[in-house]
Amino acid sequence: MTPLQRQAVLVCVVCALAALLTIGITLTLLRRGKVDAPNVPDADSVSSETPAGGEDLAEHYQIDNSSASLLAETADAGQSYQDETLFIGDSNTVRLYANGLISLQQFCAKEGIGTHAALNEGIVTFKKDSSTYTIAQAVAKMKPRRVVIMLGTNDNGMEVADFIANYTALVQAIQASYPYTDIIVNTIPPIPADHSTYPHMDQARIDDMNMALLNLCEQLGLKFLNTAEILKGEDGYGKPDYYTNGDIHLKSAGLKAALSYLRTHAYQTDDRRPDTANIPTRTLEYVSNPSSAVQAPSSESASESASSSTAEPVHYEAHYRVEKRAAVR
Repeated sequence: MTPLQRQAVLVCVVCALAALLTIGITLTLLRRGKVDAPNVPDADSVSSETPAGGEDLAEHYQIDNSSASLLAETADAGQSYQDETLFIGDSNTVRLYANGLISLQQFCAKEGIGTHAALNEGIVTFKKDSSTYTIAQAVAKMKPRRVVIMLGTNDNGMEVADFIANYTALVQAIQASYPYTDIIVNTIPPIPADHSTYPHMDQARIDDMNMALLNLCEQLGLKFLNTAEILKGEDGYGKPDYYTNGDIHLKSAGLKAALSYLRTHAYQTDDRRPDTANIPTRTLEYVSNPSSAVQAPSSESASESASSSTAEPVHYEAHYRVEKRAAVR
């Protein structure tokens, strides 16, 4: 071999050795990377579902304590303050009556209603009157010193913006119908962590709706009653002692706590009503079963939202109409 050929062979050998060395180093690094890499499961193997009641919502509900609309703590305004209040709402408001905590004359409510039904449906009746009235119309006839609205549980499947639009329309209808009453917006009651009977309910959504209600009160010049403060536990859910297991309806203890909070966060104003005469007497035209409310927001059946067992008393009323007829001769 000529010197030039020997030089060419030497160069080829050196290049081959360099290539083999590079390949060896690369394979070593790849193997080390597999060993040192953290054990991350595939995306498909990770469940996106949060166990019911497993999420800690303690910090989710943020209320501006400096808001002018928020009712601050006061001395106990007493039973007279409660007696002069008309309660507007759904099944939890009906339960105030069913547990003997308020009179029939003190509420306009019906199980299962949301803000749309409260605005549009005739759900209130009076003695010696065959007509049915919407809540706003009934307020004008009942002439209350103040009203406390507690609606939203049955709107849990609704977008917050739509809920607020409905709520605004209801408030404005009451103001137009009877401008002499004070309007207090109460929070939607929290649900307990164990709400297995109503699995579609979402406490985070309730928090969002309540925070939006405070903003609504600030915009409309209304007062906001933060009853959720007394009903919630440290985990951000309703206190278990206030609910039957798996249920979302307040028991007597929870209802009494809510009324106590109402009296100790009072809104004292001058009575602006021009008169309190000729107030008709309320009747209850449907059988009260306040544990049967809160239907699922979509396709879940009514039977799935059946009433939970409870030892609390439920009051019933029977109404009879006697027609006078001429004597038959």
